[in-house]
Amino acid sequence: HLPVSNLRQTLDYYRNTLGFEEEWTWVNKEERTLDSGVRRGDMWLLFGEDPGFTNPINTGSHRLSIMWFVDNIGQIFDEFRSRDIVIEAPLNTHAYGLREFAFVDINGYYIRIAETVQRD
Repeated sequence: HLPVSNLRQTLDYYRNTLGFEEEWTWVNKEERTLDSGVRRGDMWLLFGEDPGFTNPINTGSHRLSIMWFVDNIGQIFDEFRSRDIVIEAPLNTHAYGLREFAFVDINGYYIRIAETVQRD
C-alpha cells in the first residue's frame, strides 16, 4: 500500500503511461482518506493519497526503491522504451542472478523491474 502525492495523477500515470488498469477507488470521508488499486496482469498495486509522507521519502537526494519481479523482462523493457518512459538503469544481467532495469515513477519511487536468471 504505497503512499502517493496525488492519487488521481498517480492512477492516470499508471494507466496511461505504464499500461495498468484502474480497479477501484475508495473514499472514507469520515477519516479523510482516499485509496485506490490498479492491476496489470497478475500484479496488483494499492495506493493511498498521503503527500505528507510521500514527498519526504522521495526527494532529489534519495528515493525509496521498490522491486517488481516479472517473467518477461525483455518484453516489458521494450514496451516501456516504446512508451517513452525514462529508464534510469538499463536492462542488465547481474552476478547476483537477476536481470533488471529501473525507472522512477510519478511519485519519485525508484522501481526496479527484475527477472531471475539461471546462474552457472
